[in-house]
Amino acid sequence: MLIKTDGFELEISKGGEIYLGSLKKGQTFLKWSDVDESIKSELENIIEKAKNLILDSENLLLNQCQ
Repeated sequence: MLIKTDGFELEISKGGEIYLGSLKKGQTFLKWSDVDESIKSELENIIEKAKNLILDSENLLLNQCQ
């Protein structure tokens, strides 16, 4: 999952790597296996929220085109 906005990036690959970048804090790279289980659970919630945002955007944009 990859989310990019002005000045921020978040990439989460379950079982792989996590990348967080911002203009103020710089870049952070972590391995999924190095993250606490409670944090993994929160990251999975973020992934689910991102999926829902994409579906909402899809519905808005595709309905506009019809």
